[in-house]
Amino acid sequence: MDRREDEVLRKLGQRLTYLREKQNFTVSELAARSGLDPAMLEGIAAGRVDPTVIVIFALVEALGVSLGELVDGV
Repeated sequence: MDRREDEVLRKLGQRLTYLREKQNFTVSELAARSGLDPAMLEGIAAGRVDPTVIVIFALVEALGVSLGELVDGV
């Protein structure tokens, strides 16, 4: 990955963590709500995993936010 991609993934991870914590969800709770593996969520939050569009939409639905809210500032 190049530096820009790394920065985008880092910011997306920060935003995901912020929204998860704002709703008082643990990683396990968000995993259960989204149908995603907790390790994947931790990887996204850490900026190590580049989520697919399907994963992003699962997160949006589980968090009850819009796509725009998830990527705000990214």
